[in-house]
Amino acid sequence: MRGEILKELCSNRRNLVKLSLDILSICLGVVGALLVRFDKLWESHYDFNYILIYGAIFLGVYLFRKEPIKSWSFTNSVDVLNIIGNNLLAFLGSATFFALTKHSFARTVIVMTFIFSILFQLFFRFIFRLNKSYRGIFHSKKKKSPVLIYGAGEGGVALIRESIINSNFPYKIVGLLDDDKRKHSTYINGIKVLGDFNHLPLLLEENNIESVIIAIPTVKRDKIKEIVHEVKRHGDINIKILPGINELLLEGELSNQIRDVNIEDLLGREQIQINGDNIRELIENKTIFVTGGAGSIGSELSRQIAKYKPKKLINIDVNENAIYFLELELKSSFPDLEIVSEICNIREKDKVELLFSKYRPNIVFHAAAHKHVPLMEHNPEEAIKNNIFGTKNVVDSADKYDVERFVLISTDKAVNPTNVMGATKRGCELVVEHKNKVSKTKYMAVRFGNVLGSNGSVIPIFKNLIGQGKNLTLTHPDITRYFMTIPEAAQLVIEAGTIGEGGEVFILDMGEPVKIMELARTMIKLSNADVGIDIVGLRPGEKLYEELLYDVNAAEKTSNKKIFITKIDEGEVNLEEHLMALGEAVKIPVKEELKELMKRFIISYHEPSHHKNGGLHEKAI
Repeated sequence: MRGEILKELCSNRRNLVKLSLDILSICLGVVGALLVRFDKLWESHYDFNYILIYGAIFLGVYLFRKEPIKSWSFTNSVDVLNIIGNNLLAFLGSATFFALTKHSFARTVIVMTFIFSILFQLFFRFIFRLNKSYRGIFHSKKKKSPVLIYGAGEGGVALIRESIINSNFPYKIVGLLDDDKRKHSTYINGIKVLGDFNHLPLLLEENNIESVIIAIPTVKRDKIKEIVHEVKRHGDINIKILPGINELLLEGELSNQIRDVNIEDLLGREQIQINGDNIRELIENKTIFVTGGAGSIGSELSRQIAKYKPKKLINIDVNENAIYFLELELKSSFPDLEIVSEICNIREKDKVELLFSKYRPNIVFHAAAHKHVPLMEHNPEEAIKNNIFGTKNVVDSADKYDVERFVLISTDKAVNPTNVMGATKRGCELVVEHKNKVSKTKYMAVRFGNVLGSNGSVIPIFKNLIGQGKNLTLTHPDITRYFMTIPEAAQLVIEAGTIGEGGEVFILDMGEPVKIMELARTMIKLSNADVGIDIVGLRPGEKLYEELLYDVNAAEKTSNKKIFITKIDEGEVNLEEHLMALGEAVKIPVKEELKELMKRFIISYHEPSHHKNGGLHEKAI
């Protein structure tokens, strides 16, 4: 160990400087102690040997505790305690040595040496820290953008500290705002807390503010909306946000983590609470299948599952590029995870059965599906073959190979479906419900609405149009949708899998529905884009309003307040008869014939009658 320390010392000039300064601190401490005790430097029985003995003992302690290789620029309270500990050991060691050797000494000198040595060591560290702390102020030559920071808590303080130590910090902090009135008119590292939300308009006007940074790690959606609305009333001012407290602990400069407020921040909801112990019991040391594993939901399911240490994670998808990159990501994040990527189309019964026979999974999350409403309306045979018959292949194999639990990812579009896609997903639910009655496997389905940022969803489409400077296209001014984040959906799906006893259709609490017109206006406002909104009319099979339950009052509560169970009774359904008819019809598909067969199968399926409401235009807000 001493060899390693010496190697570090010799290879780093900065460490040698620190060692020299600490030795100097000891010498100055001894000299100071002698001067205080005797009013002059040397007495006959206190000679140069005293410095050598005390210094040698301190040096031994210093090297043993690896002090030379510790940073001085970030000295904190723990480092101060270490310094006191080192000197206390040197103090006790010296006193013991003098007592054992019967060397004449004054106890006062050793005590004063202990105190003065600590003071000098702290002084030199303070100089290092001072240089580090104000380097950003004295070394920066760049023009900085004037900003207000909303939040005088941990996030705001962290940004102020970085502005001091980082010469590349791009902002000039004009002041802080905070809703806690006790902080008003106080100073944090020289920056004044100027007031609260009510002071924001005046401060924006008087200080030529270019950006407002929200630095509250636990900020609520409604508060972000309030700030965005007020700031945007005062012109082209950027609104940025500092990520959550967990990200503040990551390495790297905070200024590089500040990002623009996006629509997901405004649509986000309170953090969900999941039962990690139950999920761990479900997943740990089990072989897990995820079909559609490269899709938006499937890939996030894989990420969440990987955290709970499965024995093996098998991702199944027909998209080779997406599943390849997901495997690279997972292996990078979870190097000890055994992950296998299988290219498979779930329509191919033999290949599906081969995979079940090969891996014998314990749990199956079935996320593979065609989901785009207009495309499936135009290609109903593809929705039927993939969603219904593909699901049946996976369901049958799960039964044959004794899978413990099978979780179907369904959709709110399966409720009173008005389109082929929704009807086929309700068909998937019926396949699962039917198999649950005759199998030892516990089959269940989980429904939820749109997920933020998923492939093909409205938000990425709007972002793309804004980026091109084109008007946003909206099908109807009154259309609403439910939204949920992808991680939230995946976590609740997995927990629903722990709750289910078989046969349930779980409903996830999607919060309040969002009016897409307001969503479009907010996205335009956030991006400062000069674009409008065109109303083009509802597409075939599209609903104005989405439903999550047939009867809200019929929903049963579960142990998780965001997961409910609905019991759906569509009467007796001769599943085999309907599947046989559909199987024949998809061979030579006729769109209207397939729709009629689906209406007989799914009695709640009806095509909507609506007005187009197209041709309207709204100029940029």
